[in-house]
Amino acid sequence: MKTFRPNTLEELLSYSQSIRRDGLSPYLAFFRGQMNDWPIKPSITRNPDLSEDEILEKEKGFFENYNEETLEIKVLEHFDKDYTKYAQKWHNLFQAQHLGFYTRITDWSQDFNSAMFFAIDDESKAYIDSNGVIYLYECPYHGDQLINFQREEDYKFFDQNPFDLDKAYMVKHHSQFPDDFENYAGEIRRFRQDGSFIISTSKEINEPIENIPYINHYLTKIFISPSIKGEISNYLDEGFKEFIYFASTENNTEEVERIRRITMESNNKVYWDK
Repeated sequence: MKTFRPNTLEELLSYSQSIRRDGLSPYLAFFRGQMNDWPIKPSITRNPDLSEDEILEKEKGFFENYNEETLEIKVLEHFDKDYTKYAQKWHNLFQAQHLGFYTRITDWSQDFNSAMFFAIDDESKAYIDSNGVIYLYECPYHGDQLINFQREEDYKFFDQNPFDLDKAYMVKHHSQFPDDFENYAGEIRRFRQDGSFIISTSKEINEPIENIPYINHYLTKIFISPSIKGEISNYLDEGFKEFIYFASTENNTEEVERIRRITMESNNKVYWDK
């Protein structure tokens, strides 16, 4: 894994602009912002008192009761759910992640501004004096590290159980646009954040993503100093946070808090309560 330590926001933005994003590039560039230098691990591993078997059992219970857990939130059905074995399971994972439920996937984006935002999104100010990080993953476009549901040949993965994969993948999903698209908070957030995901395997559920050899080779870790955090805060538009966390065309602030409360209660019940 390579590293980069910019001294200013200008250096950071210049570095971002140097990353290939053209159609002939041999890789797709994905970014992940973190307000602190934590390992990249799925949210279902946050309770350190749970064994791997317990984590997987609790995850299984949540998704078996998915409709009940998400009863108060609109969840979009996948357009191909009747023609494939597991399209809806994949889609449920993606929407659960962007609603705030714990899952086995980690958030990445092809939008550098989104990554910068998540490197400074620290309402409690607990990490204001700590380095944040932005990871760059130059995922090979061809090969076996990318599931790109915008490629028809990758639809075969809709017939594979996402909870029973043999390796971790970067997953690039396509957006669906029903007439009331903006009323599906999980889907519109993924769309606005240009969201993609790395999905971990059951066997490596506790393994930090950056320690997986076939991913580590393509990673660059960019350190975001406290001073650059301040520059980013001034650089991003004041409305960017509302854009990122959008949940409803009506009473957006209240709806964001309502969804946050529902997901927090569910996460505590499933993964923390004894």
